[in-house]
Amino acid sequence: MTKRLHQTITIITALVVITGLCSCASPVKRTGQEAPRTRPKPKVIVVDLERKMHVLINEERRKQGLQLLEWNNALVRIAGSHSRDMAKRNYFDHYSPEGRDFSYRYRQEGFACAVREGKTIHMGAENIALNHLYGSVTTVNNVAFYDWNSGDRIAETTVQGWMKSPGHRKNILTPYFKSEGIGVVISPDDKVYVTQNFC
Repeated sequence: MTKRLHQTITIITALVVITGLCSCASPVKRTGQEAPRTRPKPKVIVVDLERKMHVLINEERRKQGLQLLEWNNALVRIAGSHSRDMAKRNYFDHYSPEGRDFSYRYRQEGFACAVREGKTIHMGAENIALNHLYGSVTTVNNVAFYDWNSGDRIAETTVQGWMKSPGHRKNILTPYFKSEGIGVVISPDDKVYVTQNFC
């Protein structure tokens, strides 16, 4: 008599739009009488921003006594490709306009994720976020003045937004994931597209 192993395959996705600490609004736009004091537009280095987010993610896992996630360059490439596609084609979704999700992107890259937990095999997960280089914009006499965010602020608000969202938080704090990749792309209109992939 042979026993059959029944396996459940799990694929998880979650998304969030972030502005400052709000999880669902666009940057604040105001009209004023006086020109506000503004900082110059920051020079955000994408690689540094990705690494800052990774450090913050591992801080959240450390607080829960979980194993820290390793940095996975294959997942970074996959995540970056999706962020680039969203920025280029102006959409924000786990699914491309052709209906392809992260599992398709994993296969296209030749990346296989199969994390076994008992009789269940987990195939990975994905979080996405849409942030901005600025937190608000004030218009005075038809001139826009931006309240620019620093790279640290963008990393912090992105991770805070994920941690306030049950689906994103669950992915970040899933005990059996061992690695992650984060891909950030900044569009010409100052949107910050972030994709986070797990395995």
